[in-house]
Amino acid sequence: MNENKRKDLGKRILAGFKTFFSKNIALKIISLAFAVLLWGYVMMETDPERTKIISDVTVSFDGEDELQSKNLTVQGNRSQLLPDVTVEVKAKITDYRSLDASSINATVSLRSISKPGTYQLRIYATAQNGNVVSVSPREVIIEVDDLAAKTVPINVEFVGTLPDSYWRGSPTLSSESLIVRGAAEDVAKVVKAKCPILLTDRTTSYNESVSLILLDENGETVDSGLFIDVLPSVVVKMDVLKTVTLPIDVDSAVLGQDALAANYEVVDIVATPAEVQVAGDPEDLEKLSSISLEQIDVSGMSASVLETVLLEVPDGVILLDDQEVNLFVDIREKTEERILSDVAIDIRNLGRGLEASLSTEACSITVSGRLSVMRQLERGDVSAYVDAEGLQAGQHVVPVELALPGDTANELEYVILPQTVTITIK
Repeated sequence: MNENKRKDLGKRILAGFKTFFSKNIALKIISLAFAVLLWGYVMMETDPERTKIISDVTVSFDGEDELQSKNLTVQGNRSQLLPDVTVEVKAKITDYRSLDASSINATVSLRSISKPGTYQLRIYATAQNGNVVSVSPREVIIEVDDLAAKTVPINVEFVGTLPDSYWRGSPTLSSESLIVRGAAEDVAKVVKAKCPILLTDRTTSYNESVSLILLDENGETVDSGLFIDVLPSVVVKMDVLKTVTLPIDVDSAVLGQDALAANYEVVDIVATPAEVQVAGDPEDLEKLSSISLEQIDVSGMSASVLETVLLEVPDGVILLDDQEVNLFVDIREKTEERILSDVAIDIRNLGRGLEASLSTEACSITVSGRLSVMRQLERGDVSAYVDAEGLQAGQHVVPVELALPGDTANELEYVILPQTVTITIK
């Protein structure tokens, strides 16, 4: 066939395809739909298989309880011993879409192990809907050791400090010790467990589970994943309460203040300490303005009293200081004050041959003291004077002094006005 004939044939073929695709559109659509239905029917009837690769399949041990019944256990951290695997599965087309890692069961059997040692074990996998073609990696190497158990103490360690004006009680743990079970070599490393209690920014009481930290003899952390009881913990209960400092109510603690011996009175009431610190819920503390004391009765007394009494702490409030308080009731004889006006000021010890005069010749004296002493004091018992001993001619400013009979001066208090005068000596 020459070149012109070939070109002519090609044109006729193209024209035929064009005519086919541009005419009889409805027929073509019906044919396509029929073909799709036919394909679906064939697929449903034959349900052919396809291969799917599933990654990150978790592997677990099979027969671990049986191994432990032989007093053996796998040594090491479980999360590190068994790697995730990739599984190739051949499944029917109808199960292909639903096939994922959750439908794969991958295990390492420990049932054949009967003594400590190093073992290279096969990883087996099964699929819920399908046949496993391959597993990668196929094997894992594990160490098996004697199973051991050990009881270690649990020590509390506080981390940080509470905010200001907060107090903590002593923690109570659900258990004071911990049983550590696992490979004998790993168990031997553990000497104690630490219970860290976080105080930073804490304003509420504890009643919660706290994870324990296993420690060796050097205080270094031992991986808890090495043991059968992973992430051991205890329940910690501990009060964390608001604190306030309150004064002690001393006045209401002393009865009989108006029934003392005649002419006696309560001068002062002092508690030592004068205030105490308490802790409690904020709503309970807001109701308090002071802390009360046990009451004492001073009726008929004429001398001061010092007693040890107890604080009366309201329900729901915790006293953070000593409950015993020293209470001092200062009981004294009543006092009287008397003003003596125009008391002449004498000049004493003036040198021979000298004459003297005062800028002020009289003063006012205010005298106070115990009632029994004051009632014995007469005006004539009180005299004022200036001492001119050693003074020469001229003007001198000298203090005005008071003369009282006997030991009265030690019993009385007085104020002289004016306190000084000018003496002129010639």
